[in-house]
Amino acid sequence: RMVQFASPDRAIMATASTTPVRAQLARRLRALITEGTYRPGDRLIERELCERLQVSRPSIRETLRQLEAEGLLDIIPNRGPVVRMIDVTEMLELWEVRLALECLIARRFALHGSSGDADDLERRIKALDVALRAQDRARIKAAKNAFFESFAGGAHNEALATYFRQLTVRLSFLWTSSLMIPGRPAESIGELLALLAAIRACNPDAAQAAVVLHNEHAKAIAMHGLRVFEESRRPAAATQ
Repeated sequence: RMVQFASPDRAIMATASTTPVRAQLARRLRALITEGTYRPGDRLIERELCERLQVSRPSIRETLRQLEAEGLLDIIPNRGPVVRMIDVTEMLELWEVRLALECLIARRFALHGSSGDADDLERRIKALDVALRAQDRARIKAAKNAFFESFAGGAHNEALATYFRQLTVRLSFLWTSSLMIPGRPAESIGELLALLAAIRACNPDAAQAAVVLHNEHAKAIAMHGLRVFEESRRPAAATQ
């Protein structure tokens, strides 16, 4: 509940000051999904979230409604919020839209990104390479998320970054699928370095081509990963 002040200007300032807190809470809850703490089909318990994130239940409920609107959660009557499941058809639909956004990001990064943006992207690629070599799934998810944030930031278009981020979170549980394919981690890093080279050369066509190539390889592996994930969920679902 917003505290009422005598001055309308002060009331407006008080409301505005809570916005970063809400945005931060949404980012923290998204990260729990992106990094695999909660996976598709998992139920989110409000009390547990309050304890984990050290926030009030009204704040959690508001954030859960926001993530539901973003398509990350389903709020089911008599059960509560559940991380939304996707099937192969929906995954392909999401991937198609995400690829279109990624191509636009690549082109804008090549045209509008700074040398500092490119340096940051290179650091993220190197960190991802280290995580892949270590085969640390939690570290890989965190490194991939950091890479995507850096990549989207280089486009300097906040609306584009927001839509890309939402789709990335929806597909984030597949980000370690490449570990199942021998040689794929090294190939993936090579593709990202080609993207980086195109960005540094300020070549939007080459940057887009690098993104398309990387995504074509990643999509087939992600589909395999989704089928493996579905198989892993079936015994649990059968016992409920």
